[in-house]
Amino acid sequence: MSAQRANRSGKGEKLAQRLSFILARLHQGDVIDKHALAREFDVDVRTIERDLGERLVGIVQRNADGQWSLTHGARSTVPAKDLHGYARLSGTERLFPDTSLRYLLEQLSIPEPHRGTQVQAIPYEKLDGTDTFAALQGAIQNHNHCRFRYRGKPRHVAPYRLIHKNGIWYLAAEEGEQLKSFSVARIDALDVDRSSQFAPKRAHLDYMDGKDDVWFTAGTTEVLLRVAEPAAHYFMRRPLLPRQQQRVDDTGALLVTTHISHIDQLLPVVRYWLPHVRILAPTAWHEQLIAGLRQTLAHWAE
Repeated sequence: MSAQRANRSGKGEKLAQRLSFILARLHQGDVIDKHALAREFDVDVRTIERDLGERLVGIVQRNADGQWSLTHGARSTVPAKDLHGYARLSGTERLFPDTSLRYLLEQLSIPEPHRGTQVQAIPYEKLDGTDTFAALQGAIQNHNHCRFRYRGKPRHVAPYRLIHKNGIWYLAAEEGEQLKSFSVARIDALDVDRSSQFAPKRAHLDYMDGKDDVWFTAGTTEVLLRVAEPAAHYFMRRPLLPRQQQRVDDTGALLVTTHISHIDQLLPVVRYWLPHVRILAPTAWHEQLIAGLRQTLAHWAE
């Protein structure tokens, strides 16, 4: 008798595990195929049919292709698998040390006042109240040419991508065969030409995929910096410059190599970390930095 009870208990546990697995898959937004499930659990297809058609009646439904999904009433507002997609879209996929879906769902289930983590948002510009962003999205997806005014000048561009960098949205677009970036907030009088389309250039797409900034130029300058030990940690914990690479020298200082599109991309970072950062190469950029500092001190002295 005890053996029979143990056998029933074992079957019950397997059934519970199977149903839990099926529901978890469905809540992630997946569509279930009964034959694939039967192979996965090493059971007869009729067993899976009973799971779906009897045990989960009212929760799942079969579509015209014979596959199963959650009924409309049983669906959550956002499928769990879309949470990872949103994290990739917003650039926060690696924000937490644990990137698993289970960890994320556990954190979301904890009431906000009782969570042990807090993420402070970076400052960002507000684009509320304008249709420019949505219009640019449509133009990019449909490959439509655009006209607008930017810094008082008329522009005619082929839009490629909207890029968010340090709280600011930029439009990456081709103008006159050259890829450029435009601050979305400074775009005025946007006109999307829906009757005109362009073919995106593979070279532009590959170039943007390889960039970690919004400075689009034909070439870059390799720069070598020496970062003194008091500031070295801040350059090592996360990249502060494009394509940054570093190594520690015998004195504990950091030798940082970066590729810069324009000197104005570099100088604000160097000035911020003075006197701990020095431009070793190119020497002309170091001299330009010193000249600018002297001019500033002379202006203040006046």
